Amino acid sequence: MSTLEGYSRPKDAAFYDAARKYESGVLRPADTWWGMVIDHLGGRLLVNNSISGSMVCRRSPDQSPSYGCSDERTSALDWDGDLPDVILVAMGMNDWGCGAKARPEDGEESEDLSVFSAAYARMLEKLKANYPTSEIWCFTLPVSTCTRNANFVFPYRYAGRHIEEYCEVIRACAKAQDCRVIDWYSAADPYDTIDDFHPNREGMQTLADAAIAQL
Repeated sequence: MSTLEGYSRPKDAAFYDAARKYESGVLRPADTWWGMVIDHLGGRLLVNNSISGSMVCRRSPDQSPSYGCSDERTSALDWDGDLPDVILVAMGMNDWGCGAKARPEDGEESEDLSVFSAAYARMLEKLKANYPTSEIWCFTLPVSTCTRNANFVFPYRYAGRHIEEYCEVIRACAKAQDCRVIDWYSAADPYDTIDDFHPNREGMQTLADAAIAQL
């Protein structure tokens, strides 16, 4: 939902590659939700560290460090000596889709929501330790629609848990770590997609509008 070929790090981790760019109308940063928010605030993108398919939680003991609470992800937001003023954290959709059947970083595999909670808290702790002067904005999970698929009904309960449960964890972790919450779940209209979940250009605008309104 946040990747873009040519801007995401690592380069091979982008969902919006050349073909999907033209299918979705998401061609450049100005077409993404994060690009619209940055432009609205007169900001400058430092690093896009989103990785397609990644979770906050760790999937398995031998997983490459692409998960959100890893040391690698939480320390890769500076660039050429510049530190971020603001860090946008829009993660958790894949954790909800997988039922967070994963590890926070160590320990036994579990489907309990505490795994997601522990991993999200660990992620924020590391971000704050690595970037103590940065504001951190945590986004809850949004609801999608798909105008090209008349039969699509958003699955509020997925892999055994309601999406609101994950949003509650994000809100609680953000509050505990003194981070700002951008509540997509409560404040955004359903965003339009190309495949039920990945936003098209109009869907990106919906997400950006909701974020800007709350800011």
